Amino acid sequence: MFLLKKIVHKSFHPFPFSFDEYKLSKMYSRLKIKCGCVGGILCRSLSSAEISTALRPFYFSVHPDLFGKYPEQRKINENSLQQLSALIEAQQSSQNVSIPTLPFYLRQKDKPEGNFKLVNIQLNSQNVRETIVKILNACEISTNFIDKIPRSSNKPHSRNIDFTKAYEKYTTEFEKAAEMKRKVEEKKAITNIIEWIYENSDLAKEKYESTRATRHQVQTLIEHLCKTYGIKEVKYDSGWNISHIRGALQSLASMASQHSKHMSNLKARTIALGQFTGVSLDGDVFLNIIDVRHEWLSLIKKVSQEDSALIEIPKYEKALSSILRNIHICRRKFMPKVSAAQYCSHLRQLITSIGDFYGNGRKIPESVPESLSKYEIVVEPEAGPLMVSPTGQFITPSSCPAEELIPFIATHLDEATTLLTEYSINKHVEKALYIEVKERFGLLELKKDDSITPGLMIMCCQRLLTRSDKLETKLRGNILYVTHYYSVLSEGTLCIPWNFK
Repeated sequence: MFLLKKIVHKSFHPFPFSFDEYKLSKMYSRLKIKCGCVGGILCRSLSSAEISTALRPFYFSVHPDLFGKYPEQRKINENSLQQLSALIEAQQSSQNVSIPTLPFYLRQKDKPEGNFKLVNIQLNSQNVRETIVKILNACEISTNFIDKIPRSSNKPHSRNIDFTKAYEKYTTEFEKAAEMKRKVEEKKAITNIIEWIYENSDLAKEKYESTRATRHQVQTLIEHLCKTYGIKEVKYDSGWNISHIRGALQSLASMASQHSKHMSNLKARTIALGQFTGVSLDGDVFLNIIDVRHEWLSLIKKVSQEDSALIEIPKYEKALSSILRNIHICRRKFMPKVSAAQYCSHLRQLITSIGDFYGNGRKIPESVPESLSKYEIVVEPEAGPLMVSPTGQFITPSSCPAEELIPFIATHLDEATTLLTEYSINKHVEKALYIEVKERFGLLELKKDDSITPGLMIMCCQRLLTRSDKLETKLRGNILYVTHYYSVLSEGTLCIPWNFK
């Protein structure tokens, strides 16, 4: 069962990070894992408590919550943990899947804050036990605990495992760690944005100037790729360090020169350097920055085959809409990146579940209007939450049973209506304030984190404008990024929390 109240509450998380520990703990609660069986021997299941105990030191070393001041490392760990969760879920269902090498930044206990160790973990194991062992070995964490767990059992295999205690134990321990972290941060808390801007604006400008040559190289490489191979556009995720972007573009240019005959497949296409390798729902060709070049080449060779899934998407979206009273199927701008083929699979999974719901003689509650065309629903990967987003959209994982999804929609229509109305108003106000703040302070750029809703951005902009007499000269010529924390990024971006003091 989905913990609906808890999930909705999490969408308004006050801490400076976006990854939800609920997803990790939920993974524990869903694991009823089979190890590979040999010779007909019944394999012993790993209990939730065993998995929790084995992986606890790993999660406490890489959890994104612990990298609030280091957005680049936080983003990489968050993405890798999501892929790891998907792998374990697939192994749970005895499915063979392959994922790219997963990078993780590890916190080092005996080193000063900000010193991290980067490890790259290749997970090609066939079951969860092997996956856990590989993770622990790569991070130099003891495997004594899991090594002592028997691999087989002569007792009848039981699926009736009580996950509640393991979940509560994990949650309690994590909350204790979060509370300790909060108290430490309070002692270091920045209490005045004006003082912080005065102390850091010049430093940010210096960093921006120091990366001028790198930015020029990036632009030159993009122009070369577009002109030489007829590529429409090359874009990249702003969460990456500009040096990483330059390195990725250099690799792409080198690969293109060696395999120029295949580059014709990218003519008039948009290339995006991001978090996965595949064709996006918009038809953009995404190349994962951390992937090796042969994985890029493999995609480029078969990109036309990947396009076939794009043709199927409207059919599946129309089918889903028709069985949910013409609800509008849409996509969030910042939804988890998935390929077109994966998205088709998610839609198909949800359509099947709703079809079975009707097939079993069940109906949509009478309180639901005959048409839901003014409402919106977003279908996301299996590990996502069931919730109403701050902008009024229903967000559902493709694995959500129709028995839970349909009652949830029925009981949250009023909330969705209110939030949709607020969003339709706020987005216009936000746009006007964005222009005013950028011009008033003479900013090079004004950006915001994916988790900052229009309502939060409006409050932040309004409060900045009330301080224009003191901040105008210091912010001029800077890049401002509205998020949940204070930081100066390596390329000279000033990060400020939306609710600054």
